[in-house]
Amino acid sequence: DNGHIKQFSVRNGKMIKNFGPIFEQGILSILITPDNKWLFAGSTQGHLKQICLESQLIIRDYGKIHANKITCLETTRDSKWLITGSSDGHGKRISVDKREVDKDFGPVCGNPITTMEITADGEKLFVGDNSGHLKVISLIDGQVSKDFGKIHDTWISGIMITVDQKSFFTSSRDGVLKQWNYRNNSIVKDHGEIMYEISSSCF
Repeated sequence: DNGHIKQFSVRNGKMIKNFGPIFEQGILSILITPDNKWLFAGSTQGHLKQICLESQLIIRDYGKIHANKITCLETTRDSKWLITGSSDGHGKRISVDKREVDKDFGPVCGNPITTMEITADGEKLFVGDNSGHLKVISLIDGQVSKDFGKIHDTWISGIMITVDQKSFFTSSRDGVLKQWNYRNNSIVKDHGEIMYEISSSCF
């Protein structure tokens, strides 16, 4: 909660770089782009910064791009766009190459965004909030392409799409896991409470 970022070696666990306090406030979300060129960090005050992993320097301070906390960061597989989600339900699209906000989606959720997942084609964004509400947003124009409504009793902690894009899964903080048909958005199986609490999920 003091705005520090440190880089460690996966092989030996030793610290490679101490970036120090890049924010005066806490950091809620960090993300490395798939091309391994950039690290983005979002703060509790809505600030965003971009770090070059090669030079280990902050190369872009976007300033305060959200009125409230940046709770989620996601990127397309081609590292073209970065998507930010905030605690007031707003979403924005960042052009990584141009280093600027190129699309403000506005309030995509009525509650704090807790998790996001981008489809493999980079055209749609699944967004879950802290009330258990799920939506699918077009990354091209920002319009809602599908509103699932409230699918969980508490906040959605994870959204994962299978590699073959036949299914996607949603999990919630009360330990419930659900499987969905990716093509027609119908529920395949409600696995129920598989554990006490699910804070994250991955493939």
